[in-house]
Amino acid sequence: MLEDMRYGRLDRDAVADLARTVAEREISEAKGVEAVQRVQQARACARELEDVLEQRSEGADKAAPLAAMALLLVDRGDPDAWRSHLTSMDPDWRAVAVRTLTTSEHGEPRRRAMLDHDQQVRRAAVQAAEKAMDPADRGVLVDVARNDPDDLARVTAVRALGWVATEQDVQAMRDLWALAPAPVQQALVSAWAFPGTMERGGLRQVLWVAETHTGTPAIIAGGILLRLGGETRGAGLAALRKAVQDGVARDRSFAIAMAPIQEPGWVEVLEKLGEEAEPSVRVAALEKLASYPKTAAAAREKLGRLAVSDRPGSAEARQAMARVGDRRVLRLLLQDAKSPKRPVRESAMRSLLALEDVARAAFFLSDPDAGVRMGTACSLLSASSRW
Repeated sequence: MLEDMRYGRLDRDAVADLARTVAEREISEAKGVEAVQRVQQARACARELEDVLEQRSEGADKAAPLAAMALLLVDRGDPDAWRSHLTSMDPDWRAVAVRTLTTSEHGEPRRRAMLDHDQQVRRAAVQAAEKAMDPADRGVLVDVARNDPDDLARVTAVRALGWVATEQDVQAMRDLWALAPAPVQQALVSAWAFPGTMERGGLRQVLWVAETHTGTPAIIAGGILLRLGGETRGAGLAALRKAVQDGVARDRSFAIAMAPIQEPGWVEVLEKLGEEAEPSVRVAALEKLASYPKTAAAAREKLGRLAVSDRPGSAEARQAMARVGDRRVLRLLLQDAKSPKRPVRESAMRSLLALEDVARAAFFLSDPDAGVRMGTACSLLSASSRW
């Protein structure tokens, strides 16, 4: 690889081919628990790895049904054949079969599966319901959204309900709010804004969240209202302005990412946060300013000074510099690439990819950790679909 890079042979096509070779090897050769881990990682790039996942799905180990599910989640594979596992004693294969029940003709077994004793099967059933968009599922979806012990099943049920909800369902979703965990509340806000549901009372609920709540649900609501424009735009702006000033750092950074910096007054708010806020919020504000032509130069200088320091937020600053395309961070990323800590190396790989330095990012395909190799391969393959 060093020689190929020296002579300019590590272009995008070569890197994509190498990433595919590495990913296929990791998936086909892994055994036991490691095989499960590699196949689960492959979900992020399953379209690019269809052939090897098909082969892995024909096996007899725990990775086989997971490979089949990875393909179904991107509309690939052989759903007609896999539907034969509906009565399997293996819950993973039963989940695969349930995930194929995506038409109204499959409604009865799909709705029964939403109440299955196995968590994976219930998740697969509500995923199938989201794809089916069958109004007959509404009652069971409300029940799952209210009572399922698994948050992911509840979130997916809410999302599926959003595509078929009536005015009565919108009110039922509102009744879920008070006792719903944060992920379900976030899903409710998004589902209220789905086409059709928004016109059946969903918009009123989104406004209610933006005007009366805080945290991630209110930020999502603010972003929706801002995007819709018109008479709701003011409420969206107010929700985002409030969110960047108060709350936990994660939520403030999220709100900053959604902030309409071109609006009057926002530059001043962000500049103040870039000087005074806690490290992660400060970096989020500077990254936003660095992407705006009028403030880009000064913000990039501040990010650079933080990135080379040993102060809190330096790692986040390096990532932000990469995301805004500031190649002055390259030397620091190459240092991070040698770190003994896996998360630091993975962060360096993602930052190099953000800089579109695919040749250097490709060197992580030879990392001693199989998880890093597979993660790099998947990241490169996913990126290659946009090249």
